[in-house]
Amino acid sequence: MTVTLIPKEPFKVLIDAKCITPDEFAGKSLEEINSLEVYEGSLVRKLGDLFVIKGDPEDNVDETRIVIEGDVWKVCRIGEKMSGGSILIKGSAGHYLGRWMQGGRIEVRGNVRSWLGAEMQDGTIEVFGNAGSFVGGRLRGKVGKKGMKKGYIIIHGSAGARVGHGMVKGTIIIDGNSGPFPGSEMMGGKILIRGDCEGKAGANMIGGSVIICGRLPSVLPGFYIDDIAPKAKVKKEKIEGPFYVFVGDALASRICGGRLYIHKASNPHLKVYEELLEEV
Repeated sequence: MTVTLIPKEPFKVLIDAKCITPDEFAGKSLEEINSLEVYEGSLVRKLGDLFVIKGDPEDNVDETRIVIEGDVWKVCRIGEKMSGGSILIKGSAGHYLGRWMQGGRIEVRGNVRSWLGAEMQDGTIEVFGNAGSFVGGRLRGKVGKKGMKKGYIIIHGSAGARVGHGMVKGTIIIDGNSGPFPGSEMMGGKILIRGDCEGKAGANMIGGSVIICGRLPSVLPGFYIDDIAPKAKVKKEKIEGPFYVFVGDALASRICGGRLYIHKASNPHLKVYEELLEEV
């Protein structure tokens, strides 16, 4: 069954609501869910103070479905550490949506702020709008730590800077454009950008693949052209090329385990690199 949350009024400050997950709701009564603790700015509140909550909670996490009716642009940490079930947001959502997510599904019918799916371990997130920076990325200040480890994120709009920062595995698909530094410090996995990229793709990456179907202003100096591929593949989808294939980033690793696939027809200014292939 479904538990529905409806904001009582527009939020004026950021709300910390990590309790909005199937894991927290499963096995609880509506009264217990209403009493879950959240922060409205620095004030400790109950979830029921901010939302009208109705429905029939399930005992099982995987069968628990949460629907949020309305805009929660200032509500952060929804779906944090969730291991199953589903969350549907009929509006925009705040920072850290799906952070450390372990399973289940989140769907957003609006825009999302930064750190969507940050350091997620598994699960699926689908956004029918735009997303901020650090999609699937590693949190700031965590030197040596890893970003997204597994899972699937699809954004039907555009995304900000550093998509997949430090990601290890999994798939991120951006149907629109990307900000700078997609795949920065990437270790594995795949990022597909169907639109344009602002630049500096794959900075310091040591593994994984970034596929850019639109325009990329330039290729970082730590990358070397390796091939021209007729197609690129993400999951079961084959994307028609041809693509310039660059390996790198040599500034991060001499092995150059990262791959940039740059659509040839969208980037005629990169034709000069073909001369290097002819020399080889």
